[in-house]
Amino acid sequence: MEKIKIPYGKEIIKWSPPKEFRIEIVNLKAVQGASNQIEEVIRAIESPIGTKRLEDFRDVTKVAIAISDLTRPVPNKLLIPPIVNKLEKMGIDPKNIFIIVGTGLHRPSNKEEFIKLLGEEIVDKVTVISHDANDKNMNISCGSTGKGTPVVVNKYYVEADLKVLTGMIDPHQFVGFTGGAKALAIGLGSKELIQANHSMLTDKKCQLGMLEGNPAREDIDEIGRIVGIDFIVNVILNNDKEIVKVVAGDLIEAHRKGVESAREIFEVPVKEKADVVIVSPGGFPKDLNIYQAQKGLAHASKVVKDGGYIILVADCSEGIGDDKFYNTMNNFKEPQEIIEHFKSIDFEMGVHKAFLWCRTLAKANVYLLSKGINQENACGLMVEKRDSLETIFAEIKEKLPENAKVIVMPKANSTIPVVTE
Repeated sequence: MEKIKIPYGKEIIKWSPPKEFRIEIVNLKAVQGASNQIEEVIRAIESPIGTKRLEDFRDVTKVAIAISDLTRPVPNKLLIPPIVNKLEKMGIDPKNIFIIVGTGLHRPSNKEEFIKLLGEEIVDKVTVISHDANDKNMNISCGSTGKGTPVVVNKYYVEADLKVLTGMIDPHQFVGFTGGAKALAIGLGSKELIQANHSMLTDKKCQLGMLEGNPAREDIDEIGRIVGIDFIVNVILNNDKEIVKVVAGDLIEAHRKGVESAREIFEVPVKEKADVVIVSPGGFPKDLNIYQAQKGLAHASKVVKDGGYIILVADCSEGIGDDKFYNTMNNFKEPQEIIEHFKSIDFEMGVHKAFLWCRTLAKANVYLLSKGINQENACGLMVEKRDSLETIFAEIKEKLPENAKVIVMPKANSTIPVVTE
């Protein structure tokens, strides 16, 4: 068998699997981008799903468009100009078009970042502002959801006559898929909203790729209805960040149509669960630190046998990535202790990552292959750190069944493995 290529930071590890193992490579499907990206955007905007066209909205003076910050690869330079052009043709003053950069609990964005997101022409033409989840003067209450989440969101968005948002539909480890009202609920939400919504992740239906019955996703969708999102534009991207498909229209109907297309790209059938899963988040920047690399464990968890082994291949050039996460891990001795601790306290960022990390540790034995994490840190993370795949397999070989099944996930963060057995 040829050597298997596994992304590792900005490098590639080439691994020769032992002949006695049954190997299955679970990789993202190769999907071509749309032949004309901008035409695909315009097509979707002109043919909305479940709602009327933008130009058919009446009595519009002020428009708000929610977008993601630079931490998300949403191609807003392609999405926003056609929307703005349409709004201008409706007679709307460009300065009454508010583009609000959704930062969630990240720091606010600055003008230099606005230009990277949108291009100088759009930034100069319309009004661009950054959301701040911690600024009480920027956020306004719209009531609460049926699950008790306080709907406190960006007031500039709430006060607009026409509420639009952009986003991307991508696998997400506890809301199922990104996209839809998430750009509002999380991107433009207050700290108390985000914490209340994310506290639901302990529910067993808050899982990768799961929408039906997922309380966190249901909560997000309800927030969108309460605030009154009028029109969404969501993209599905391939691994080269090219637009494959665009959906536009109603915040639920268009999003779910987009999820159907996303499943065709991201879901990969797997014959059976594995004794060992070798998982890479996909290399840099997805393995920039262990905080980010954790997402790979969530994907691997779907296909590892209970009591099996996961080998996380993550360079982590910037180390841990979050003190709260590491300190929480380091203050306990067993994964189950952290799981119970998280369930007993109010939601706290960083602690939630420790919960997600330990949800995997409670199921499988985790080894770490990483240059950026030292032995002391690995011990605090409750994992075994080694310097090569060969060393790890030499250790665990005697514990594996004859003809053991090994799954390799080279780009796990963009792959939803679906067991077909």
